[in-house]
Amino acid sequence: MDAVGSLELSWAQGYNGGKVGYIDKDVICYQAGSNIKFIAEDGAETVFNFKGNGVGPFAVHATNKCFAVAERCLNPKITVYVYPTFREAAVLKDGAKLEYRSLVFSHSEYMVTITGIPEFQLMLWRYTDGTKLTSVDITSDPVSSVTFNPGNWRQLCVTTEKSMTVWNTEQSNDKYVMLPQKIKLPAENPSLNSDEEKDRDIPTRASTRMTRYTIDLPKAAIAGLVGERAEALDEVQDTTPRVVPLSHTWSPSGDVYVGCQGGQILKVDGEIYKAKLFYHPLPPASAPNSRATSATSRFNSQLDLTTAKKRTRYADEVRDMILEGGADCVLLHKKGLYVAGQDGILRLIDLKSEEFKLLEQIPIGNPVTSMAFSPNYRHLSLATGKGTLHVYDIGSPPESVKTLKNIHWGNVVGVSCLAGNEYCVSVREDGELQVWTIDKGLLISSVSVGVQALCLACCPMVHVAAVGTVSGHVYYVDLTFPKKPRVVKAMRMYQGPVTHLTYESDGKYLVSGSDDGHVIVVDGRASVNFKPVGYTTIPGDIQSIATFSSNGVTRIVVTSNTSGNKRNGADTVLYFRVSEEMMKDLRSHVNSLKYDFKDASIKRMILKLPIPGFGAALAEESSFFTMGQMSKKLYQFSLPEEPPKKSDDDDAILEVDEEELVDSETLLARGKPNELFPEAEFESHQLPGGKLQLSPHGKWLASCGTDGAVQLRAMGTLDRFVVINPHDYHLGGVKIVAFAEDAQNLFTTGYDGVLCCYSWNFTSTGIGKAKSAMEAARARKSRLMQIQKDEDEVVRNYPEFSAPSASRPVSGETTQAEKEKKAMEKAHESDEIYRTPTPVAPNDATWQQVQELESIKEEDNEYASVKTDLRVQIRDMRRTIQGMLKQNETLPDIEKLGRHEFDLDIEEQTRLQAEADAEVTRVREEIEFENLAKIYLREMIKRECWDEMDVKGRALQSFFTTLEVSNFPMRKRSVAAEKQLQVVTTRRKIELADIAARKAELEATRKPGLTTADDEGGDIDEGEEGTKEKPSTTGSLGAMYGGGSDLFYSQFDLHTRDQKRSQIILLEDAIYRIKNTFNKEFDDVYQKKLSEISKIKDKNKRIVKILQDLDLTEEVVKPELSIYEDPESLLTVEDHEVKVEKYLTAAQRKEQERKEKEEEERRIREQGDNARERGLDMMMGGVLEIKKEDELKKDIPKPLFMSTKEPTDWSEDEQKLAKEYEKKVKDLQEEREKYRKQLETELRKLQSIIQESMQGFDDNLTQLFMKKIKIMMVIYQEELKILRLRYSLLVEEEMETREKELNHLMEHKKAMKALTATAVMESKKHMDAFRGHYDDLNAEDKVMDKAFKREFNDVTAVQQDQLYRLFRKRPRIPRLKGFDTPAPSTADSSLPNPFADRPSTARQHAQAKSQLEAAINDLDKISNMPEGIDESVWQRLCAYRREKIENDLLIKQKALVLAEMDNFYKKRVEEDERLRNEIEGIFDTLNKLHDDRVRFNLNLEVQLMLKQGQVEVDPTNFIQDYKDSALIHRTVVEELNSNIKQLGESKITSMMESKDFRKGIIQLEWEQKRMLMQMEDLQNKMKDIQFMKVTREIQLYLSNEDYEGKKSEEIGKLEQTILTQLKHHEKNVREKKRIMKDLGKTVKSRDSENSSMDNDLAELNVTVNERRHIDEVNADRRSNTGTEKRYQEIVQRRKLVDLAKAQAQEVAVLRAEVERLRMRTFPALVQVEH
Repeated sequence: MDAVGSLELSWAQGYNGGKVGYIDKDVICYQAGSNIKFIAEDGAETVFNFKGNGVGPFAVHATNKCFAVAERCLNPKITVYVYPTFREAAVLKDGAKLEYRSLVFSHSEYMVTITGIPEFQLMLWRYTDGTKLTSVDITSDPVSSVTFNPGNWRQLCVTTEKSMTVWNTEQSNDKYVMLPQKIKLPAENPSLNSDEEKDRDIPTRASTRMTRYTIDLPKAAIAGLVGERAEALDEVQDTTPRVVPLSHTWSPSGDVYVGCQGGQILKVDGEIYKAKLFYHPLPPASAPNSRATSATSRFNSQLDLTTAKKRTRYADEVRDMILEGGADCVLLHKKGLYVAGQDGILRLIDLKSEEFKLLEQIPIGNPVTSMAFSPNYRHLSLATGKGTLHVYDIGSPPESVKTLKNIHWGNVVGVSCLAGNEYCVSVREDGELQVWTIDKGLLISSVSVGVQALCLACCPMVHVAAVGTVSGHVYYVDLTFPKKPRVVKAMRMYQGPVTHLTYESDGKYLVSGSDDGHVIVVDGRASVNFKPVGYTTIPGDIQSIATFSSNGVTRIVVTSNTSGNKRNGADTVLYFRVSEEMMKDLRSHVNSLKYDFKDASIKRMILKLPIPGFGAALAEESSFFTMGQMSKKLYQFSLPEEPPKKSDDDDAILEVDEEELVDSETLLARGKPNELFPEAEFESHQLPGGKLQLSPHGKWLASCGTDGAVQLRAMGTLDRFVVINPHDYHLGGVKIVAFAEDAQNLFTTGYDGVLCCYSWNFTSTGIGKAKSAMEAARARKSRLMQIQKDEDEVVRNYPEFSAPSASRPVSGETTQAEKEKKAMEKAHESDEIYRTPTPVAPNDATWQQVQELESIKEEDNEYASVKTDLRVQIRDMRRTIQGMLKQNETLPDIEKLGRHEFDLDIEEQTRLQAEADAEVTRVREEIEFENLAKIYLREMIKRECWDEMDVKGRALQSFFTTLEVSNFPMRKRSVAAEKQLQVVTTRRKIELADIAARKAELEATRKPGLTTADDEGGDIDEGEEGTKEKPSTTGSLGAMYGGGSDLFYSQFDLHTRDQKRSQIILLEDAIYRIKNTFNKEFDDVYQKKLSEISKIKDKNKRIVKILQDLDLTEEVVKPELSIYEDPESLLTVEDHEVKVEKYLTAAQRKEQERKEKEEEERRIREQGDNARERGLDMMMGGVLEIKKEDELKKDIPKPLFMSTKEPTDWSEDEQKLAKEYEKKVKDLQEEREKYRKQLETELRKLQSIIQESMQGFDDNLTQLFMKKIKIMMVIYQEELKILRLRYSLLVEEEMETREKELNHLMEHKKAMKALTATAVMESKKHMDAFRGHYDDLNAEDKVMDKAFKREFNDVTAVQQDQLYRLFRKRPRIPRLKGFDTPAPSTADSSLPNPFADRPSTARQHAQAKSQLEAAINDLDKISNMPEGIDESVWQRLCAYRREKIENDLLIKQKALVLAEMDNFYKKRVEEDERLRNEIEGIFDTLNKLHDDRVRFNLNLEVQLMLKQGQVEVDPTNFIQDYKDSALIHRTVVEELNSNIKQLGESKITSMMESKDFRKGIIQLEWEQKRMLMQMEDLQNKMKDIQFMKVTREIQLYLSNEDYEGKKSEEIGKLEQTILTQLKHHEKNVREKKRIMKDLGKTVKSRDSENSSMDNDLAELNVTVNERRHIDEVNADRRSNTGTEKRYQEIVQRRKLVDLAKAQAQEVAVLRAEVERLRMRTFPALVQVEH
């Protein structure tokens, strides 16, 4: 194929709103996929196809008219091209290993690049010669914006989402250094911004030591961080939400304006590099735009006038604000600052005003993503995220914004060539169909189908494009007039999305595919309304469809993936054929009206691919091509002509009936598909995925892949191909490839949203190949010309399609389902036969659904009589069951059947039962898992909190109070802890032994001089005291409670870390021993309580017996252990604690029944004849021991005669016996009373003993409680000492970390100092060398002055003087101005360029050079030649003068360079000095830290034990401050207190005397006041009596002597009236009751009459029914026509009877089971009938 020629890019269309820039005064360029697009303001377009390996970022240089493009590959290069010739100007190499992230040109000859992984470097280049000047490392965060200062290329600003940095470039001849200046971003909320910058080493935590000396440490030391992590601590801890910079622009004064994501605008001062908020939007809570955001939508509704006015006011306020996302792009103009963003509005901000002020607002309509000024700053280009490009003339009205480009951005999902080979059609994913010219790529028209599109196909026969959508519709677009496309038809083919559309080569058929595996063949002619022909299915997801037509037969290949993962590629091939002969009699080639093809008719075959592949192409001779998934190969297969027959080894394909096709697994399981084997394989794409496309003339094969390449092959030489790379593989590569009708153009599109058109550049050999393709296209066009003309005319007559509006249903309108339901209910009520109405296809029905409904209609017509008979039978069955239901209602409750038992659908009952069982199983499993989780959690808690505890937690509670004392739960010491304690103990013993030995040796050597050496004696005494410290100096009372030890260090000796750690371990051991000691005492008290409870229980037995004997109901005290005292009981669950019924399995229920049965048998046996008990009752009265209380309970038997005879009838013996009986009774009563008093005395005694024992235990518990409080105090004292020691260890670690940080910083500064010293030396060396060269140039210049006369010695002296004056004459050379040079006053203020007064250095040099050249040319004119001078001499003078001027200019340039080098050298010296000072400062800090560390170790913190009265320091809120306190002896305070007491007593004596005298005076004054108050009270009473009013009641009381009698008389009259009324009421009630009784008798008589009539009526009904039955039987016999009917009724009745019997038996069994379960579960309360 490479011999045919090469493919050249013809045009490319697509823009995603990326970076845009001016490359000429009216030419804009932007990146379109892998190409660079140039578009002039008049609409002319040019495209540049970058030939590199991938396309990365690009940059534009408007001044020099060049652009740079970076590759995207390993070791990428940057290529600089010149516009408009696209000449390669320079290549920048070795800048990155993997990628470039950004490219930016300065306004001169420099360019900066930012690399990505793995370098992350900022590089400065001189792009004219490709020289890399310098590079620095930067952060790995994505860069949002990079710009040079237009007035000073040495300044560069880089912003990311989290940082902003200004880089200053310093130069020393050919050496460049870039120094960063980080700018702290302000907070989003202006109220959070602070003017004070916090240094990293500012102390963050003051020491809590109670001494005068504290140690201040920075945050990093406290956090334990060293190095870079310490430097980044402030950034990590900074949680303030800060602004996110997105774009920025420079001002002529060096300030930077930054646009942020939240709508904020920053201004960065170029001198102090400090950012402040120039503008910030109001918070959402207070901003009026919080309501104006939805104002646009709410204005559409009908609102009252007041609300409309309010919203208008809010909209006006919002109009003058920049909201979030409104400042994404910023650019500076002389008129002000232009800002645009996501709101689609371009705003001009006045920078001269002190307040924020908007000068202009220009609506763009789409979110603005990029802006660029033209070189003259008179035009502004704006790019949007919707693919539009606008141009705004500065100063023009807002409506003058020109739309330069509008191609509707979005991914292209389909490309195809329209019939006629003049236009190509594409469709984007949002349904926008676009028509392009093939020659120039102009967008001539577009139309939207309104639904998301997935595929596209253009018909070769008709000017129609078919668009497949996600809704399952295929939209047909009329393109007979390409400039006026219109949607003419929409047909819903599938329920799911239409994923594939392919036209046959002549356009006869359109083959469509969807995810459901259905492949539908549609007639491509408009004259038949694009009617679908039929369909077939393929298992799995369809991957691709290919067709090939020859001799009236269309071969179709469909590949699919059956694995469920589309990335695996296709593994199954469906191959079938559609012929013209088959279309003539289509009905005979389909299975039903569903139009599913017969397998034999289409010769359907399912084949298996040995290697999963992507794409499909079908060529002549049944050649099939696909690309391997992972093998990077193109495979060629040969498809069989006929379906192979089924053989014994099951290797043949299985013919499948589509009606029985369920899914792909069913299809593949019914037969093993044939496996294809590749006939040939060829090199292909490097990445899996892609598509294949055969050219229209069938000779060329194109393939596209995710590697971004397109390969073209000739069918004869498939191993040789032409490759182009139209799209970047990083974005997904090439998505679609399509041929033009004559195969002279190739269209590609990728995931970058760009549509590319390539044209052939044929070689001499390829011209013949091209002619064959064009001839094939002409032949097809001539063959289809008449058909196309006719079909186009039909399409033109189609009305334009309009999507049906989804109208809201009207209230009250019933749906079809509701109508059918009502009709069915009405038929059931009237007992009629309901006929289901003929189904009607819904509006959104698919073609398959419509065909299925047609099939249903045909089936209804065919089986109408059978259905009628079935409906009649169903009606009769319904009547029978309804009769049974009515009869069931009249039965007694015990005989009634449930409503569900009349359900004849046994399968439904079984299904519901199975569902219930499954739900029970599921719930049971869930409960089991929940129980398992709880059991696991219980075991974990038990193991952690109980099993591993050496001493279990327990509490003791008081009997009478709420006092509760708990022990100390303790874990068993670990082996490591015991080993560590043993090591510390042994080491401490060795230390004490060593100290004792040294002390003994010291005493032995210094004993003679002991009396004279006070210091030594003092040391010895101190050592002796150290061995016997008192609690006041040890800081705790641990020794008094079992925590004492001789191994403790003195608090005054803890200087080293090892000593502190050892002391901590010993103190922890002391706490352990203290707790153990208390726990032992606790256990003793606990055992005592158990003993007391046991004794009380014994006494309670006797008390209960006494209470029974005395027949008293007093409450007995029964102390028990609570769960806190007996925590073991928590681990055992008793049966009474479970409140729910226990679930028993079948085996458990059986075992329980067996035990109950045995227990019942045992109880029955015990109730039988027991000889032992009977003998005991007969011989000893049922007891083995005779007790006194039992005897006292027995009564004296009364003689018989006393109950049978009167006392007068007694004999003397009987009278004697009667007296004896009375005496015995009296004695028994006395004995009983005596015994009762004894029992009462014993009861009180036992109760008092119990109370005393319980009170005694409570007293012991109180003592234990008080001791625990003291022990807890001691423990807290020991723990406080441990905390202080640990704190001191922590401070030491922090100081050590600080020391490491300082050492690390010192090493870093020393390394920087070494580099700086080297830089100073090199700068000095280079400056000296350059200075020597500069001196040489000056010397040469002076030599030229001296050699003038020698050069012109051939002229006279006068002429020589004239020539010398002309030689010394110089043109006016404009002075070179730097960035800080003030602008001239003569500058043109009308220029819109804000940097016109401060041009860049390169522009200054260019202007100066051109002006100098012009001035020299003016001096060299012949008119300036003096008279008498030969022209040759004048020419020589001019050349010599020009050389002299150039030399002078060179010397001035070298002087500027030398000044720069000197400035560079001075900065390096200053930097070296600064580093030296920093190193000295770090060294001083280290020394101070060492001093602090020594002082910290010597200035110990000691814990003292002082009594409360001995502390005279005022307490504070938290911790007492003892910094200004002094420790003195208590005798001083006691002596002072005694003196104070004496003085106080004398003062009190004098005060008592004064108090008594004063008391008498106060008593007299009180008596006087009391008498005055009594006098005033009496006067008030007298006035009240005088002014009191006399009422009638009072007068009556005063006038009547018997006032009370009169009142009682009135009361009597009222009572008489009440009695009269009561009698009258009772009379009325009796009358009403009599009337009610008469009415009741009448009702009873009427009831009896009604019952007799009911009986007569029932008998008459029976008689009538019998007569009617006899008549019906006789009528049936007479007619002889109902035999079969009666037989069916009898059979049906018999079946129903059998079914009812079976159900009755089941019900009986279930009832018995229910009764058995009920009797087993609940007690039977059955009344026995006698």
